[in-house]
Amino acid sequence: MSDELEFYFDPICPFCWVTSRWVVEVGRLRELAVHWRPLPLAMLNEGISYEERRKVSESYPDSHLRGLEMLRVIAAAEAVAGPEVVGDLYTRFGELVWDSPAPDGEGFDPVMRVMAQQRDLRPLLEGLGLDPALADAATGTDLDEGLAANVAEARRRCGDDVGTPILSFSPPDGPALFGPVIDSVPFGEDALRLWEATYTLATWPGFAELKRSLRSFPDTPLTARIAHGETTVR
Repeated sequence: MSDELEFYFDPICPFCWVTSRWVVEVGRLRELAVHWRPLPLAMLNEGISYEERRKVSESYPDSHLRGLEMLRVIAAAEAVAGPEVVGDLYTRFGELVWDSPAPDGEGFDPVMRVMAQQRDLRPLLEGLGLDPALADAATGTDLDEGLAANVAEARRRCGDDVGTPILSFSPPDGPALFGPVIDSVPFGEDALRLWEATYTLATWPGFAELKRSLRSFPDTPLTARIAHGETTVR
């Protein structure tokens, strides 16, 4: 069984966030070297028109922009401090979004408005001993070429019509999958059972897809009011 994994992520994706916490739990229980790689949904889904994204929510395009901004900052930090800071920054940025209190109001739109809010990333950078000025990278485009290269590499490994997360086993030449998409974090033996099932499918010769479009919305503090309800948003 592979002991090395590349995990492609966007901090603004709730499905990705829950899956990432599961992978962290797996890493706690067994030897697993996880390498975290930014994958901006703003770039991955740029073929979906602005109007189509707004049909999901008025704030949907802005939420993707927030994810891109956070990933630019992570890329800037990686450039000066090395890849070992990427996972910690993802955790801090993800907690900033998904541990927010559930907003008032019914349905998906109030959550999406919170997702689309601009946030001060400087305290989180300082908390990890990084230069808070790295937050300025959020509004620049100097690092976009490298982020776009990550998108191209993820597609090379996993194909098109995918989202986040992407799990790439025994990288760069091992199998990769979009998912698993889950609504809550399994722990202990349940976490390992899901890992073994996912790995078995990923490495099964010729396996391509096992999917249902209806999903249960992830359970986080921010999404507590809509958690476990059906959604097709990715």
